[in-house]
Amino acid sequence: MKRFLAVITLVFMLAAPALALSDAEFLRMKKNNADFARADRRLNQVWAQLKKNTSRAVFRILSDEQNEWVEWGRDSDAEAYMNEGYSRVEAYTMATSDRADYLPGRAREIARGR
Repeated sequence: MKRFLAVITLVFMLAAPALALSDAEFLRMKKNNADFARADRRLNQVWAQLKKNTSRAVFRILSDEQNEWVEWGRDSDAEAYMNEGYSRVEAYTMATSDRADYLPGRAREIARGR
């Protein structure tokens, strides 16, 4: 059983980079898919508003969380959609849109100390 778990872990570790969205793929999606480009623009707009309207302390925490999301959370969120049968671009579009929806509420939670 331990050997089986070790093999599964190794397979996942090797597959994870293949699932990750590369910079080149991100740029291609933005260029070739209007829905993804729209979701990305919206996320950027939400981010700009949060930067403008939140305290430095709240924004610093949001920035750290956003960096983690870009590093691994975005891929994880998109993978969950792909497991439901969505295409890669659809999955990343939905994950990006979900993040734009999530951030304002998260900023309020941080400001309230949660």
